[in-house]
Amino acid sequence: MDFPATTAVVFLAPDSTLNDTATRSTEHSFLGLTVRQLRYVFAAFCSLILLVGLVGNLLMLLVLIESLQSSSSSHISTLTSTLMVNITVSDLLFLLYNVTVLLLTFLQEDWQMGVAVCVSSQSLSMWTMFCSFYSMVATSILRYVAVVHPTCSFSTSKVQRLLLCMIMWLLGFFISIPNWLHQRVMAVGDNHYCVLLLTPEQTFLYFLLFGGVAFLPFVLLMLLCYSRIVQSLWCWSTHVVHSSGSTQLNQKATVMILTVVTVFVLMWIPCSVVIYLSATHRLSQTPAAFVASSLAMVLAYSNCSVSPFICFSLSDQFRGSLKKLLFRPQMRNMSQSSSMTHDNVPSMLKAPERYGKGSLHRSNTGLKKHDAVIGKRQKKSMWIFAKSD
Repeated sequence: MDFPATTAVVFLAPDSTLNDTATRSTEHSFLGLTVRQLRYVFAAFCSLILLVGLVGNLLMLLVLIESLQSSSSSHISTLTSTLMVNITVSDLLFLLYNVTVLLLTFLQEDWQMGVAVCVSSQSLSMWTMFCSFYSMVATSILRYVAVVHPTCSFSTSKVQRLLLCMIMWLLGFFISIPNWLHQRVMAVGDNHYCVLLLTPEQTFLYFLLFGGVAFLPFVLLMLLCYSRIVQSLWCWSTHVVHSSGSTQLNQKATVMILTVVTVFVLMWIPCSVVIYLSATHRLSQTPAAFVASSLAMVLAYSNCSVSPFICFSLSDQFRGSLKKLLFRPQMRNMSQSSSMTHDNVPSMLKAPERYGKGSLHRSNTGLKKHDAVIGKRQKKSMWIFAKSD
């Protein structure tokens, strides 16, 4: 399927099939596997991503909600947890819709899901991806403030946190507008393709928006933030003073967030390269190109299931919260069994339940008076005995 480059530029959406009849045939193979078999392999990977990602992100969401309900969290921690909830919700939405669409695409050799799914899936993919990206940028800025300017304080009301999350979603939606406007299902003969149809001028503006405005400046901003953070936490020449305990906590939190951001960028770069090559008609239409592009898509889409496991493996706080969440029923059963053991103590070792604190006090007072009377009688008897002598 070739389109004239002078009139329009068409490139494949991340979950579209390759636009070549050679890749649709079972006669062509790669490493001994036909293209149809390769589709089933990639579909199996998508199923694994969906299963693992749902479990990880749901656990992450529960841990973060419990963290937000804690009254002992600092303002920075509360804002960071709010942004991580935003990332987790975005990843869950991406998993439930976009990964499912990608799975169905690998099982079909033609686009059969209609215009609505084509437009919404590709637009939502860009939307949620950049929403997560900008939430990571905001988290990096918060980490910079917490480490480099630890005395800085600000309010974190629910309205402000909600407004911050809305800004992240609005920024992501702004980047996805070209997909909402130009995503199309095109029929070529008996075949249908989900494509983004742009003129050469629109293609230039699209990649200028995608790379030069929406992505690279914020990557440079994060690099600047983390360079200052590294100087403050790991270099002795810094003028920022931290206690040994807070330094270790900040180091662990910085490593975790930096790892999440780095993995996100690295896993999405191959997919972006594939989109650019397809847009400029430089992507060859061979089974090897199909495998390479499909691997890039699967790698990018699997990022939504990776972040929770990075957090659980690198953060002691997240691991502790996860253990509390998972083993809470056992702890409740243990507390109930201990209370039952206490209730089975012999009655002779327990204070009578019908007596209140006042009754016990009065009984103790009576005993003291009784002892005093006995003491007086003993003294009197001793005096009589001495007198008789």
